[in-house]
Amino acid sequence: MAHRVLIVDDEPHWRGVVALYLDRLGYETLQAEDLRQAIDQAIAQRPDVIVTDLWLPDMNAVDAAVALKQDPFTSKIPVVVLTGMEDVRWKEKALQAGVIKYLVKPISLSELGAVVKSLG
Repeated sequence: MAHRVLIVDDEPHWRGVVALYLDRLGYETLQAEDLRQAIDQAIAQRPDVIVTDLWLPDMNAVDAAVALKQDPFTSKIPVVVLTGMEDVRWKEKALQAGVIKYLVKPISLSELGAVVKSLG
């Protein structure tokens, strides 16, 4: 089981809901409001999984996944994209960039929890 999950979203309420749910499942959660902050935290904290929105104000998750895969300290961290954007082209870009799962909202928290559990 993954023990530490980094949740990345610029919407504080959603980020908090996901963190609270995963905390209750026994995970340690970290939070970031943008992807540059997330990359820094991934290097420093080495989460077991990163769950991120696709579009954030500073960059998109595809570019962040590429950056994470190029760094030896973060290259093995599974990245899960959780987005409201059901666009096949972006899903393909994300998967080609190394994103392990591309989940489209609405999604139940229990489904997200099962995905996180499956990655550990």
